[in-house]
Amino acid sequence: MLAVVERYFEAIQQSCTDDDIIEILKNIAAEFGFRSGYIIEYSDDLSSALHVLDSNAGRAGWWEEYIAQGLRTRTPAIAEMLARGGVQLFDGSRFTSDADALFIFAQKSDMVECALVPVSHGGALVGLGGFSGPSTLDQHRQMSLQLLVYALFAQVRTFRNIGVVTHADPLTPREKEVIGLSAEGLTSTEIASTLGMSARTVNQHVDNVANKLGTKNRAHTVAEVIRHNLL
Repeated sequence: MLAVVERYFEAIQQSCTDDDIIEILKNIAAEFGFRSGYIIEYSDDLSSALHVLDSNAGRAGWWEEYIAQGLRTRTPAIAEMLARGGVQLFDGSRFTSDADALFIFAQKSDMVECALVPVSHGGALVGLGGFSGPSTLDQHRQMSLQLLVYALFAQVRTFRNIGVVTHADPLTPREKEVIGLSAEGLTSTEIASTLGMSARTVNQHVDNVANKLGTKNRAHTVAEVIRHNLL
């Protein structure tokens, strides 16, 4: 893992913008078997987030609502776990029920199963790195991920930016139309008739989205688009 860490350290040190960091986050998430990653810088009193960078384009509105409603301040159990440091692995068992407000938010944005890496400075929690998806990280990979999150966070703080920044929307308006109609159960021929194009062009749009998301077939593509709120 040393070679992997060194490679990302170099990229992090050369990054100059939020977009640079988001691209690195996306690559690190894939490297460690996750679907997406994010970095949060908290305010001094931990009541809110000053700066959020997320490789999942579908979570922009989610973050704004999450921060506005103060949901993170309602989860003392998670706060206690984060205080332990290291890499903390979470699944659905941390929620009280399916009606839990935080569970509903997490389910909407692929954050039920996740790995969280708290970032401390002077004994206080100042930020967090998070990665969406189930984890099978061994101890060495957890240590590597923690090192990378600290490096990312340190670089992000030098930018002195604020606000929520997510990955650029990966889908074109036409791709969204095609996948949206696919999600409604329409065939390529039916979509072609609705949008005034050939079935071949419809299939090409589906293939383009599949290539962007790394999905295996149309059903998988539609599922991933919905999972990541990309429509």
